[in-house]
Amino acid sequence: MEEHGQVVVIGAGVIGCSTAYHLAVMGIRDVVLLEMDQVGSGTSSKSASMLSLQFCQDEAVLPLALYSYQRYMAFEEEVGTTVDFRRTGWLTVAGPEKASALLEAARLLQSHGVTTEVLGPEEIARRYPEIYTGDLAVGTYGPDDGPFDAHMILWGYVKRAREMGVRLYQGVRATGIRVRSGRVEGVETTQGFIAAPVVVNAAGPWAAEVGRWVGIEIPLDNRARCIWVTRPFPEIPDDCPFVEDLDAEWYFRREGPGILIGMGTVPVDRFDVELSQVLRDAMIEVAVHRVPILAKASIQTSWTGVRPLSIDRRPIVGPVPSVEGLFLNVGWGGMGLIQAPAAGRMLAEYIVQGRPTTFDARPFAFARFLREGDRLGKGSTHGR
Repeated sequence: MEEHGQVVVIGAGVIGCSTAYHLAVMGIRDVVLLEMDQVGSGTSSKSASMLSLQFCQDEAVLPLALYSYQRYMAFEEEVGTTVDFRRTGWLTVAGPEKASALLEAARLLQSHGVTTEVLGPEEIARRYPEIYTGDLAVGTYGPDDGPFDAHMILWGYVKRAREMGVRLYQGVRATGIRVRSGRVEGVETTQGFIAAPVVVNAAGPWAAEVGRWVGIEIPLDNRARCIWVTRPFPEIPDDCPFVEDLDAEWYFRREGPGILIGMGTVPVDRFDVELSQVLRDAMIEVAVHRVPILAKASIQTSWTGVRPLSIDRRPIVGPVPSVEGLFLNVGWGGMGLIQAPAAGRMLAEYIVQGRPTTFDARPFAFARFLREGDRLGKGSTHGR
């Protein structure tokens, strides 16, 4: 395969798919989207699939979440695919140790117009009697959050992007980035070379490896989380919100007739990890403590997802100063699905316009991690 394009996007998770789509919308349609496996087969398909404003508690990131939320509300009209969103609400609970942080987050959300209630333990118990509140200090509730369908989002972006001319190659692994005199020339793959003056690294948890192909270190901290889904469990009411226990870093929500339960922020350096047995006892202990009726539940299936977090927990979006034509759209962690419309738009504006105008992108620049005078990525470097 000898190909060429204006832009090659490495990674067809939700961030890569959104990037390709937004490039096409903004007029760059000679785009190649590379995926070593199948669309969304990495972290995008292994999340709790929640559209949430309550989860976004960083003042720099919150405007992106608000933008993305509105775009998802109009997704079917814009992209032609429903996202199957169901507004169920999001309840976060905290004990005394994390109560002040939760209240601060609530004030931030309220200051941006996000409906957020502060609840005492008694009110939590009244509304949600299945939750044990004896050790809680406070809770917050937002009515506008809820689950949506990650696969519909992924394939919605892909379908519309392909209609506009984007080429998708599945089962084709990028193996290196060709750089000459500090400029990108294209991408080496298992099927041959693809010439392009612009390359986007949207490789999720593999992004650090892709960065090393051109001699840059992307400061990512990959963390794994285990998710269980129970067999049908009618004891939890259908109108129960997503419930997050801030102290235990544990959550649950309805998933069809069963219950989806998630927990864990385990550092990992490989991506085929399976944590269901490693975290089994801890997950059961927290589940039965916070929602005692879950002692009657039984597990039907489980999976492990990896969150690619930056070391300062903000995404890394924009150009790599030392390698002309190389852009990053990485480090979104557990916010990838939530923020995908903003992530794709911001990176597309960098490439098409030279800088984003819809958002203040400065807090997300890769340059924040570089020492003055750093000069990386010279010459021609290839990966494995």
